[in-house]
Amino acid sequence: MKRGPEEEEDDVAMKDQKSDDGDEDDQEIIDVDFDFFDPKETDFHGLKTLAKQTFSNDADEFDLSGIADGIIAQPYLGSVVKADGAADPYAIMTVLGISPDAKTGKLASHMQTIKDYILKKSSKSNTAHHEKLSTILSKHAVGLLVNERLINMPPQIVVPMLKMLIEELQWSIEEKKLAKPFEYLLLISKTYVEVEPTTDEDGDAGPSKKKKKKGKQVVLNFQIEDEVFEKHAEFQFDFQFSNQNDHAELLQTAGIKTSRRIYVLKASKLQTIHDAMKEFIQ
Repeated sequence: MKRGPEEEEDDVAMKDQKSDDGDEDDQEIIDVDFDFFDPKETDFHGLKTLAKQTFSNDADEFDLSGIADGIIAQPYLGSVVKADGAADPYAIMTVLGISPDAKTGKLASHMQTIKDYILKKSSKSNTAHHEKLSTILSKHAVGLLVNERLINMPPQIVVPMLKMLIEELQWSIEEKKLAKPFEYLLLISKTYVEVEPTTDEDGDAGPSKKKKKKGKQVVLNFQIEDEVFEKHAEFQFDFQFSNQNDHAELLQTAGIKTSRRIYVLKASKLQTIHDAMKEFIQ
């Protein structure tokens, strides 16, 4: 079992209020305590579910089992979060190598698929950023920063998870678990834009076809901590899923069109990011 965060700032709890009879004055406060663990084999299915969230519509293009196994294979790096003895993890933060192994020169197939996917998306999004990213991936040790949680998890858990990850990255180098330190990290952020729905001939809502004044759509983050990552990123780019049916999605989400954004971060800035995130979230 992973050691728990020792400082008071890292004591994470979520409170939920429920009313049994509709009286706002009669509410029950439920405290939920979260525990931090090293990833292990029993987390396999929960980790697959969390990985699927990251890739969403395009999840079938990836080896989710390979990703889960990769996380489990390095229990010394990263944390999963569980609540009140739950079997499956509710959150994960770790780093998976996306550069070829320093000794063998090989990259696991499930990570090669992710690398190729990111490069393909960057080439379609921004030529300048694609060239920068290609250079970084070819000349530096790069990791995929995995920060995923179930939608009802409080963002406060991210602060202690990031703190432990920073410590474990340092320990992994000292103990030679990692051949060399990561120089850059890539974070896949879940984003969305609001699209005004309309009604088609069958009475179903769909994307609005009314002509509007052209304006830049505001891309919003699903996870608020990504605002901190964004402020400290070297650069970023947005992309759409390869398998996306806007009409079907808008029917289900009432005008929310999901997308993804890649943040390219210097690993040396993780402590600065942690400090800023602690102030921003807590």
